[in-house]
Amino acid sequence: MIERAAACLKNGGNHLLRTPKWNLRTHRSLHSAFWSHGAGDIDLPAWWLALLQVPSACDLTCSSQDNATPASRPPPDGLDLGLLDFLYPEKTLAFIRKCVRGNSATVRRRHRPSQLLLQRSRAYTSAADGSGSVPLDQAKEEQELCTDVTAETKVVNDGLVIPDESECKAKLHGLLYAKEHASDGRAIWQEYRQLMNTSLRLDPGDLIRLFERFSTSKESLEIFESTINLFNDIPESRRSAPHYKYAIKAALKLQQLESAMDMHREAVSRCQGDFGSSIIFEYVIHIRDWNRAEEIWKVYGDHRQLYCTAPDLLWERVDTMTVSWQMERAISAVKNTIQRIEITGHDDARPMSSLAVSLVQRALNARRTGFKGTLQLRMLNLMRHIQQPDLILYRAAVLQNLSLGVQSHEHNEMAVKLYRQIRGELNIIPDLGLLKAMTKRFTTLRDSQGMHEVLQDYQRYHETLPPKLCSVLMAQLARHGDYDTVEALFQQYVTEFGKVDVQNHANLLLWACFRRAEANRAESVLQSLKEKYGYVPGLKAWNIVLATYVRVRDRDGAMTLFEKLVGSDIPPDKSSYGILMGMFAKEGDFEAAGGLYERATSAGIKPSPEMVNSLVVALVNGDRFDEAYQMVEKAQTMNFDEERTRSGPLSLTRMWNTLLTHCASKSQLHKVTQIQQRMQEFGVPFDSHTYSALMLALCIKKLPHAALKIMEDVMPRSGARVTALHYDIVMGGFLQTKEPEKILPLANEMLEKGIRPTFSTQNHLLRLASRVDEKDHHQEDHHQEENLQEENLGERPFHAGRAEQVLERALEALNPMELAPTGPKPRAQPNPPNVAFYASYFPYMIYLYGKKKSFEGVVRMYDKYVSTAQKVHGVAEVDPPVELLSALMVAHTNAGEHLDTEKCWHLAMEKSGKIACMMNADTSQPGWVLHKYRFLLALPLTRYMQSLHATSRLDDIVTTVDYLQHAGYQLSVYNWNEYVQILAKERRSMAAFETCERQLMDDWPGWPSLVRGRRHKRAKKNLRKQLRPPKWEMGKQVPQYETLVHLAGVYNHLRRLPYGTGKGPVMELQKVAPRALEAVLRMPKLNDDIQPGVLRARR
Repeated sequence: MIERAAACLKNGGNHLLRTPKWNLRTHRSLHSAFWSHGAGDIDLPAWWLALLQVPSACDLTCSSQDNATPASRPPPDGLDLGLLDFLYPEKTLAFIRKCVRGNSATVRRRHRPSQLLLQRSRAYTSAADGSGSVPLDQAKEEQELCTDVTAETKVVNDGLVIPDESECKAKLHGLLYAKEHASDGRAIWQEYRQLMNTSLRLDPGDLIRLFERFSTSKESLEIFESTINLFNDIPESRRSAPHYKYAIKAALKLQQLESAMDMHREAVSRCQGDFGSSIIFEYVIHIRDWNRAEEIWKVYGDHRQLYCTAPDLLWERVDTMTVSWQMERAISAVKNTIQRIEITGHDDARPMSSLAVSLVQRALNARRTGFKGTLQLRMLNLMRHIQQPDLILYRAAVLQNLSLGVQSHEHNEMAVKLYRQIRGELNIIPDLGLLKAMTKRFTTLRDSQGMHEVLQDYQRYHETLPPKLCSVLMAQLARHGDYDTVEALFQQYVTEFGKVDVQNHANLLLWACFRRAEANRAESVLQSLKEKYGYVPGLKAWNIVLATYVRVRDRDGAMTLFEKLVGSDIPPDKSSYGILMGMFAKEGDFEAAGGLYERATSAGIKPSPEMVNSLVVALVNGDRFDEAYQMVEKAQTMNFDEERTRSGPLSLTRMWNTLLTHCASKSQLHKVTQIQQRMQEFGVPFDSHTYSALMLALCIKKLPHAALKIMEDVMPRSGARVTALHYDIVMGGFLQTKEPEKILPLANEMLEKGIRPTFSTQNHLLRLASRVDEKDHHQEDHHQEENLQEENLGERPFHAGRAEQVLERALEALNPMELAPTGPKPRAQPNPPNVAFYASYFPYMIYLYGKKKSFEGVVRMYDKYVSTAQKVHGVAEVDPPVELLSALMVAHTNAGEHLDTEKCWHLAMEKSGKIACMMNADTSQPGWVLHKYRFLLALPLTRYMQSLHATSRLDDIVTTVDYLQHAGYQLSVYNWNEYVQILAKERRSMAAFETCERQLMDDWPGWPSLVRGRRHKRAKKNLRKQLRPPKWEMGKQVPQYETLVHLAGVYNHLRRLPYGTGKGPVMELQKVAPRALEAVLRMPKLNDDIQPGVLRARR
C-alpha cells in the first residue's frame, strides 16, 4: 500500500497538474523501477475509481434501482474509505481530494491512450524487475483496441467523452457468448470496465456467464484475480451458487486455499445447488489435506441433511480421476485415519474413518482405466485396521479386476487371489453375483481348480446351482476331462430339473471320456444312457465314442464301432468318416484313408475340410510330400459345404501346418519359409501351430534364441496363443545347444502365465536334473581320485537323486485330465496319449541307470513304472512300450543278462507288429510295415545285435536283419554301422565291405572335405562329429569313423595274407565295394584310441 500511495503521488502530480517532474520522498527505499512509471501506466479498475469518488445524487439514484449491480453502489463512508490519510501531508491530501471529486470519465479523458495501454499492474512492487515494460506487440494491440473504443464514444452535456451505452453492452454480450477461442479474457474484462462507466449494468445471467468465462480462462492469473475482485463486489445477500462456484475455482487457481474455504463455508450456510464443493473437495484430496477434507465432508453432509432433496455433488470431480489417483489418495486417507485412531481413539476419528471408507469404495467402483494390483491389495490390507473385512469391499475389488478383461493377466491373478481370500482366511460368504462373475472368468480361462472352488461355494452356501450355470460348468469340466464331477452334476441336474438336454448334458459325459482318452468307459456310458436316463444316443454321441477309439489308436475297436453305426438306423455323416480317416492318416496308411474317402463320396457325402486334411496327413506320413503339397494347393479351390464356410480357413490352415511340421522335422528351414509365403499368397491365416512349426525348424538348426523371440514377440503381436507346446520346443532347443541354465526360467515363466506343464515339458526338466546328477557324480569321482590311492578306489554306484525328485513330483501330479488338450504331444509317438503321459518318464531313467551300470536303479525304476501303469489303467498285467523295452535291453546287455535282453527283444517285436502293421495286411508277405513306423525297432535292434555278438550268435544277427528288411522295417544309419562293425570283427570281410558299399556310401562326402584345413590333433574329434548324422536323418547313408577303422583292419588282414590267398579277395573288393575300399585306403592315420588297437590287432 505504501508503494501504491507513493506512485499515485508522483504520477498524479506529473500528469494531472501538467507541471515539471519532481522526486517525492518517502521514509522507505523502494525498487528502482518504482519511480520509472506513472499513475497513467497503472490499469485502474472501475471499482477503484468509483471508490475514490464522492457519491453524487445521480449515483445514489442509480444504486437505488432494483436492477442495479453491486459495482454501481458508492462507498458508504464517502471519500475517506480506502485512503491512508496518515501517509500524506495535509496539502497533498487536500490536493488529491480536489482532483478526484470530478467524474471518473474526466480522469480517464485526461489520461493519454498510450499510457492507458502500458499495463504494469505487477511493476510497482519491490520484487519487480528494472524494465517494467510489456511486449511491443501487446502494447500495439491494446492501443488499437483503445483507439476503437475512443472512436465509438460521443460528447454529451458539459463536454465529457463517455462510451455509447447500448453498443458497449451489446459488444460485451457478444464476447461473453462467443466461442472460447474467438475472444480472450482481457478483452472481455476491458469491455466490462467500459460498461461500468455507463449507467447500464449486466443482467444476473450475463454476470454468471462472465464468472464462467473467467473461471475457464487459460490466460494469465490476472483474469482469476479479476474474478475474485468481481465476486467481492457482489453483496453477500445477492450471491448465488454459481458465483461461489466460479469464485472458489478462481481462488484455487491462485492457490488461495484459505480464501476458497471461507467462500465455501459461506456458501454452505446460505445456498443450495452446485456451489463448488466438488471443486474444493477434489483439490484438498489431491494435496492430501485431510483436515480440510474432513471439514468439507462434515459441512456438506450437514448441508444435505438440511436440504434432503439436493443431489450429492461432492464426489463429482473425484469420480473423474484415474483409478490409480483415487487409490493413492485412498491409501493416504486410510493411513491418516489409522494415525488418528492411535492418537485419539475410534470415536473421535469416526468422521475421518467414514471419509476414508467412502473414498476406498469410490476407488473400487471405478471402471475407467487400469491400475496396479499392488495398490489395490495394499489399500485393502490397510482397511483391515479400520474395520473388519466385509463382502462389499472385496466383491467390488474382485469385480474391478474382472472388468479389465481376460487379456489382463495381472488383474486376473489378483481377482483369483482376492476370491480365494474371501473363501479362505477372511471367511466371508460369497453372494450369487460374485460367484457368477468368477464362474464366467474361470470358464473363460479354463481354470479347472477355480471351477471346482466355485462349485464348492455354490453347494456350501446356496445349496443348488441355477440350471444355466450347471450347464456351463458341466461343459467346461468335461473339456478338462473331469468325468467324476461331470457325472455328479449330470445326476444332480436330472434330479432337480428332470429333463435331459441332448446337446448340452448327456453328450458331455461322453466328451469327458474322450478328453481322458478312455474308450472303454465311453462305450459303456453310451450303452447306459438309454437304460438309466431313457436317452437314445444320436449321431453326435456315436461320433464322440468313435473319436475316443481313434485317439487311443485302437483300430479294431474303432472299426467295430463304425460298422455298428453303419448297420444302425443312424447313417454316418462326414464327421464320422473324417474321424476314422484321421486314424489311418496319422499312421500313414493312405490306402485305408483313401478307401474311406471313396466310400463316403459313393454314399453321397460331400467332402469336408477334415476329410481332405486326413488325406494330406496320410501322404505326408507315407513320405509322399510332393503329392501332399499338390493336394493342399488343390484344396484352395474346392467348394466345401456352406455350413463349414466359417471354419474352412482354419481347416485349410491345418493342412498347411501339416506340411510345415513335416519340413521342420526334417530341418528344411528353406521349405518352411516357402510354405509360409505360399500361405500368405492364398490368404490363409496363421495360428499357433504355424508358429510352432517354424520354431521347431529353428531349434533343430540349433537356433533356440530365434525361436524364443518368435514366442515372446511375434506371437503376442499377431494374437496367436502361446501354449505348452511352444515352451516345450524352446526348452528342447536349449537342451540341444547345451544351455540347460535357460530351461528352468522358462518353466517358471510358463507356470506364472497359468500354462499347465505337460509330460513333454516335465521330461525336459527330468533330463536337466539328470545332467546335474551326472556332473556331480563325475566331480565326486575326481575328488576321490585326488585324495585316495589308486588301489583303494572302487566303482561307486550312480544315483540320480535330483532326477528322481523331479520324477516323483511329476507322478504325484499325474492325472488323466492332463490329456484334455488335443493338440500335438511330443514324445508321445508311437504310443497313444493315455500311455505316453506317464510312460514317457521311465525309458530315459532306465537307460541312464543302465548306461551307468547301476542295476539297482534300473530295477527300482521298472517297478515304479509297473505300479504306476497298474494304478492308471486298473489292470494287473502291464504291457511296456517299445522305448522302455529298449532301455531295459541296455541295462540287461551291460549286466551280461543276455537271456533277458532276448526276452525284451521279442516283446518289442510283438508290440511293434501291432502298431506298425497296415490295415488288413498279411504279415507273411513282404512290406507289411507302415512307412511311418519303419524305424520303430531301430533303437532296440542295436542293443540286440550287441547282445547276440557277445554270445557269438552271428547267424542270428544276419537272420534278424534279413527278417526286418523283408517285413518293411528300415535300419537306421547306426544299425548299419553296428552291423558292419560286427561283420568286420567276425572276419566276414566280403559281407562287411559289400554291406558298407550298398548301405552307407551313397552320401559319403569324401576325406578331403572332412579333413581339409584342420589341425591333426583335432582330426579325430571332427571326424567323429561329422560322420555322426543327426537323429532326424536316421536314413542318411554315411559310414562312421569307427566303421571305416574296422574295415581298414579287415583290409590289412587280407593284404597280409599269402600271395595266392589274399590277392583274390582284395581284387574282389575292388569290384564289389570300390567306394568303401577307396575310403579305407584314403583314411588319415591317427594316433588315437581306435586305430592303433584295431589295426594292430588285425596284423
